[in-house]
Order: sequence, then structure tokens, then C-alpha cells
Amino acid sequence: MTRHAPTSRRALLTRLGLAAGLAYAAPVLSGVGVARASGASAASVSRPAVRRRARPEMVVLLAPGQSAEPLRQAGYGVLAQRSNATLAREALRLRLPPGRNPAQARAEIARLLPGALAEPNALYRPDALTCEGDDCAAQRLIGWQPADRTARPRIGMIDTGVNPDHPALRGQDLEVNQIDLDGRDAAGRMHGTAVAALLIGRPEGRAPGLLPAARLIAVEAFHSRADGAAADAFSLLGALDILIQARVQVINMSFSGPRNPVLRQIVQSARDAGIGLVASAGNGGPGAAPAFPAAWPEVIAVTAVDAERRPYRQAARGEHVALAAPGVNLWTAASVEGGRLRSGTSYAAPFVSAAMALGMARDGLSAADARRRLFTCAADLGDAGRDPVFGHGLIVSPSACAGGQDRIFSVGAE
Repeated sequence: MTRHAPTSRRALLTRLGLAAGLAYAAPVLSGVGVARASGASAASVSRPAVRRRARPEMVVLLAPGQSAEPLRQAGYGVLAQRSNATLAREALRLRLPPGRNPAQARAEIARLLPGALAEPNALYRPDALTCEGDDCAAQRLIGWQPADRTARPRIGMIDTGVNPDHPALRGQDLEVNQIDLDGRDAAGRMHGTAVAALLIGRPEGRAPGLLPAARLIAVEAFHSRADGAAADAFSLLGALDILIQARVQVINMSFSGPRNPVLRQIVQSARDAGIGLVASAGNGGPGAAPAFPAAWPEVIAVTAVDAERRPYRQAARGEHVALAAPGVNLWTAASVEGGRLRSGTSYAAPFVSAAMALGMARDGLSAADARRRLFTCAADLGDAGRDPVFGHGLIVSPSACAGGQDRIFSVGAE
């Protein structure tokens, strides 16, 4: 069923010249750490679901040759078991026995299975918010040029569902993989569709994707919960394994959550495989603790700025923030067709992923060299040098960077 824009939104779109048909333009990600599934029923809105306190879970990497049988005998429920080719180990998703907390479980698993690595099966959330305001010429702001759009890198992304039949993605070089969610419902497709369109959206239309000729391998790893979309560490392990085995050049991760040493292992393996890693810094606000995977040194942490290069008010800050990119009031692809205005560090991350992929695919740089060039070429914002608000500064297209420092600092100034 087609939903019509409310009067205030239609008035806004009329000012932008988009009211007729609610045309699709430039994309971004979804929600303040939560991406809501689309199409909620009236009953679900009027009667909030009664939440049952879920029993804690652990994610475990078995040592080579180990069996999960000692855990079963100790009362742990093996919810899922999957081979991880990258780490050459078996990964488990465990339900804790009654009366055990994660700290007790970690100690017990270490005793039962020496050499295994066990951590709470943490949840990670998309970093986006719906917003109002005028659209911004994001590609011009970072000096993106028509020639940049012809590069053909292999990009990976981990996100919610992606709709390959969206007009922005129809006919594009897109492969969509669905992680086995072990019986849980898949999350909605709005957030993932928006990010995919920002990366490889068709060149026709109001705001084409940054790299419409690229190949995009998307992994849908998020499940639907009463409190929004989330991916647990176990699912992210599998998603990263798929993309590493697919030999992508860059992986975009527009989500954030807590530190998890199990997940860190495969992030390090991706780095060792020569893959560029990019993640949203998170929308927890200036005082929030560092969020992961962005805060790990192997990953480029991306914050969001508006058309005037001002920091996004809900973006996280910290010494780990590496780059800023457009991510406020962007016109994004919706889940089925058309689009909407959104803000969030989720939507800023694809700009950095695209720039890194461009340096690797077109200019033949390694991930490490492409990363260094992005830092060197960034247009300094805020305090001189790297700072906790903007990192090294605003991302600049490698093509604009090649023109010299004077050109870099003039990008987007008109």
C-alpha cells in the first residue's frame, strides 16, 4: 500500500522540487542507533508488545578440534553452530543455563574448553535518524567528480535488508546474501537499501550513487526485535567471513555497538587480508563512550557533518574519530521506492568507503596506502590538525586531492 506524505512533508518536498512522485535522490542510513522495520500494523502501534527478559547469550570460538558437547552437558543451549572459514574455527551461539551470568559463563567455558574464546553475544545497531531540512549537494561538498563514478571496485557491506528492485538499484551489479538468522525475523529493508543506493545507485536521477559501476556484495545480518533492528556478534562473524572470502576491497559497516574481542579477531583478519574497513562512529552524542567496530584501530571511524561542515549534533566524538563526511539531511532511498530525508553517521560512512575503494581500484593503492591518502587529503575542520570532533577532517575525493592542497581546501566552498 502506498503511503502519502503528510502535508508538512509535502510542502518541504515542494520547496525542494521533489513533490511530484516523491522522486529518489541521494541516500543515507537509518536511526539513532535503531532502525525500525517498516510497515508496522496499527495493532502493534496501539498495543506495545510485552517484553520478556531474554536469557543472556554468548558467542564462542572453539579451539581447533574442539567439540561443543561439554557445553551441552553443562546445560548450555547451542542455538547455532557455524564454521568460520576465515578464522578456521567453529563459532557457537549459546544460551546460558539458568542462574549463570555472562562473567560466570566466560569462566566456566574457559575451564570446560581451554583455548576457546567466549564473550557476550552483543548487539549492534544501525546509526541513522529520520530528519527534516533542506537537501545538500553531498557529492559536490567532497569534490566527487563524474569520472569517479566509472570505477569498478568490489565493495562489501553489512546491514539490514536490501531491496534490489528499488528503482535506484534495479539492474546494478548487486549481490545480496542473507545470514541464517536461526528462526528470527529479518529486519526491514529501509536502512540497507539506502546505504546500498548511496554506494552504487543508478547514475540516472537526482543523486546517483557514488560508484554506480562498482560491484556491491551485501550481507543482510540484522534481525527484527521489539526495540528495533539489531545484529548480534555471532551474525556479524558470519557476515564478515562471507565478505573476506569474497575478496572485497572495502567493507562498509554502518552500525555500532559494544567492544567484543571475538568480533575483533575477524576484524583483524580482514585487515590482514588487505581489506579496507570503514564504520560509522555512532549517534550516541558527544559524551558517548567509543562505539565498535569504529573505535578499533583497524577501522576508519566516520562522523557526519551538514552542508555547512558543522558537526552532526548526535554524532559520537573521541580520539578514534578519523574522518568526517556528509551525513545530515540527505535524501535517501526508502525500502520500496522513492526516498526520505535522513541523518546519521551511518550515511556518512559510505562516502569514506567509496573514496577508499576508488583509491584501491582505480589508483592501485593498498588499503593501508589508500587510508593514509584519505587522512592526508582531508580538508581540516575545527581545531588545527586531528581533533575528536572531525578527526583528520572532511573526506575529499581522491580526484580532488590529486589537484593539490589549494584545491582540497576550496572543495565545497562555493
